[in-house]
Amino acid sequence: MHKWTLLAGAAACLMSSPVMAQDQGAAPAETASQPAPTVGLSDIVVTATKRATNLQNVPVAVTAMTSETIASKRIGAFSDLTRAAASLTLTESTAAPNNSIILRGIGTYALSIGVEPSVAVIIDDVPVVQQAQAFDNLSDVERIEVLRGPQGTLFGKNASAGAINIVTRDVANHLEGSGSVTGTTDGGYKGEASISDKLDDNGSGFRITGYYNNWRGNVLNITDGKMLNDNESWGIRAKVKYNIGGRLTVHLAGGYSGSHSNGTAGTVRYVDLTTVGAAGRQPGPYYNGQSIASAFTGITPGAANRVVRQDNDSFTDSKQWSLSGKLNYDLGFANLMSITSYQDWKYNFSADVDGTDLAVNNGATAVTNPIGPSKGVNNSGPYHSTSITQEVRLTSKTAGPLSYVLGAFYANSASNRSFTRGPALILANWYGYSGTRSLAAFAGVDYKLPTKTTISAAARVNNERVHGDFINMLPSANTTQTVINANCGIGATGCDGRHTDTVATWKVSVSQELAPRVSTYASVATGYKGYAYDISSGFTPARVNGTDGPVKAEHSTAYEIGLKSRFLDNKVQLNVAGFWTDYNNFQAQSSQYLNGAIQQKLNNVGKLRTKGVEVEAQARPTDWLHFDASAAYTDAKIVSFTAATCYSGQTAAQGCINSVQDRSGADLPNSPKFKFNLGTTIDHHLDADSKATLTLNYQHQSAINFDLLGNPLMWQKAYGIFNAAIGFERGHYKASLFVNNLLNQHYASGMADNFGSYGVHEIVQIVSRDADRYAGIKLSAQF
Repeated sequence: MHKWTLLAGAAACLMSSPVMAQDQGAAPAETASQPAPTVGLSDIVVTATKRATNLQNVPVAVTAMTSETIASKRIGAFSDLTRAAASLTLTESTAAPNNSIILRGIGTYALSIGVEPSVAVIIDDVPVVQQAQAFDNLSDVERIEVLRGPQGTLFGKNASAGAINIVTRDVANHLEGSGSVTGTTDGGYKGEASISDKLDDNGSGFRITGYYNNWRGNVLNITDGKMLNDNESWGIRAKVKYNIGGRLTVHLAGGYSGSHSNGTAGTVRYVDLTTVGAAGRQPGPYYNGQSIASAFTGITPGAANRVVRQDNDSFTDSKQWSLSGKLNYDLGFANLMSITSYQDWKYNFSADVDGTDLAVNNGATAVTNPIGPSKGVNNSGPYHSTSITQEVRLTSKTAGPLSYVLGAFYANSASNRSFTRGPALILANWYGYSGTRSLAAFAGVDYKLPTKTTISAAARVNNERVHGDFINMLPSANTTQTVINANCGIGATGCDGRHTDTVATWKVSVSQELAPRVSTYASVATGYKGYAYDISSGFTPARVNGTDGPVKAEHSTAYEIGLKSRFLDNKVQLNVAGFWTDYNNFQAQSSQYLNGAIQQKLNNVGKLRTKGVEVEAQARPTDWLHFDASAAYTDAKIVSFTAATCYSGQTAAQGCINSVQDRSGADLPNSPKFKFNLGTTIDHHLDADSKATLTLNYQHQSAINFDLLGNPLMWQKAYGIFNAAIGFERGHYKASLFVNNLLNQHYASGMADNFGSYGVHEIVQIVSRDADRYAGIKLSAQF
């Protein structure tokens, strides 16, 4: 009752500044043809080319969000980035390692720990090891850049589809601090705080940031009355900056964060409780001889379903810490930078595989550790990833026609995973290891001609060694030496592999200034993602040697043209990009039957192609009115995949011949043809110290299918989400009242079909927090 009283009595506000607000103290030097603006939109400085450059001068399709934009759109978690970037979608699972970041229709469709993501995530110049690490709280962030298309020349081979560059707030040159608390009607509360100050008058200082977040969840397990999909997360980050002798600056940073869920689940979206036999449709289905009809008592399948019946609540647990050191030495003509980092990430989970509370093991003893408690089928599998990186960069700082960046990069990462499934059905018990050592040299050069033409070129040479190892610990795989060798049992030969590859990628672009603050560009770039071992269930020596493994490297060639413009006295900005990218040997996971159970196997999809148009616009016609919009048309297709596995339950009439189908010409999963975001902010100054603000945001996407193999039941219709906030600011204090998903539009963030378990189609959906309407209040202060 107290929470509702607080919400009802609050005068609200979510303070918002223009989307194109200026990062404090980061304004670049203006050229004679681009005079500094006095009104309208401010400039954003980005590091998309590893050099601080005005966003409008970079011949790259990049969406940049300042701290003001992040606040106005309430981007507090990584999944919220889809509100600002029209070409970005996310596919989510109950286990973060199975999530996928998708840009222009291209994402990572793989479960193996040996496969790097297609979209790189970089936090303060350090790439994360596993993409799952990115699905964390975004706290005290200064800027987020979403770079679309291959970015491998400067950001590494795991940026074959794009990169997301996150820059946290730097040390302040004076005492400053901030804090906020948020409470929501769906059982959530969050607190954030930061403080920064100088240590001397030479630019040295520190910054400390911390957060705590707790949410009760959105799915009810009616078996035990517990809420699932809950989340508790916390973190702390510290930065120290030392200025030594005026030329050398040392940055030291460390952070620790964790998150925990007491239960995870996907809800039933569709189920067919009849089977097809010789006498036609009959009651069913059955799981290991047990009728599962009673498992749906009290459940109404559909997009709005938020209840399940499970005897294993499941859980997830994630902890990570990192250390980094950055040295910057001013050589006068250039800056020499060294970045060293170490990161350690641990993740564990348990999942109810059968998704019921029935004794489907036919009386087998319920297992309580590590995959229970449950009378059904469960799995679990802890991950552990570590990484050491070292990067050295020489970046020019002169104002002449030539600018450049030269660098070298080293990374050594290791990931291991244990996996257990049982206790009596579709058994699995294995350990896998994946190691990667990368050495790379890269360079980028820009040259400005007197004709206001800029020619840019970048290249990267990458040498990589990958290592994969697998041990099957099931008793059935360790009976005789012959069986051991054939199934990668304990001490088997041929289940430990290494592969080395050297590849060069490049990018060339030409940009032409047509008028002050109006320019066009065209570019050609290549991308690459290296060889990978398919370290997952079903591993045999064939995945190490021969035609089955390692999975071949993925290559891409991207073509792009664009327009970047400011006009109407710098009050309107319009950026347009057209793109066409071809992928060869794209790496993707698909299902197949092995030993009577569905297993996931990594494949090389023959060819993919993604093409489309992206538009981003901002306007500030007056000081009190701000608009921003982005839209994307994306046509992402499988050009050639003639030997794709059939989807679960696919018949010959539906194109399945000898367990194989032709997916050539099909759309890629979770890639909407159309997606757009609209936003507006209205400020009203009440007096010299007070301001009221109204913020409205709407995002819409067209229909999609979540299945690479084309299961028609994993289809989601078009939908739109409307968010609103209204509030009040006075001096150093702010209060905001907001509503997410005001129209209560239900949608899924991921889907799966349990046909392999039940023999009939049961579509399970992942429902995110934003798939339901909720309101909240946020109170904040700063000094």
